[in-house]
Amino acid sequence: MSLLGWRQWAVDGDGLLRPAWTPWSPFPSGMLLWRPDGLTEAHCLRARASGQDPPHDLLPAEDCLCGLYAWRDTALLAAARRPRWTRLPCVIGTVRLGGRVIIAERGYRAQRGYPVAVLDPRGLVSPRYSVARYRTWSALVAEWDDQRPLARDPGLHQD
Repeated sequence: MSLLGWRQWAVDGDGLLRPAWTPWSPFPSGMLLWRPDGLTEAHCLRARASGQDPPHDLLPAEDCLCGLYAWRDTALLAAARRPRWTRLPCVIGTVRLGGRVIIAERGYRAQRGYPVAVLDPRGLVSPRYSVARYRTWSALVAEWDDQRPLARDPGLHQD
């Protein structure tokens, strides 16, 4: 089984999708990359930061912050603050999540996932990603969000 979630990404100079909320500088360059060639697997950053083995067997773990994050719906994504730690441009979109998924009130933490659609009006995202690309928020939401009325445009793509 898989779920659709909504999220923000920072787009690096090569057009690759990176977490918009997690600084990746202390971690190996490929560790926090959303892979353009397949499934992205979650890692426990607590284990990497300490240099120890993962503190748990399951990813994501209930008592940890690990996992691939996504909001449950477009209204939550639209209400989210813009990431402040990065100067890179940000895009938003939807992801397919699978494996072990922890469902919370506002979102998901998953073991694995991959982007399926992005709002990318300026063409920043690398063509290596096999995703649907949209130029407007309304077109993205109309195609991928069948659960709610149209949420307001979050404006993250205005970089």
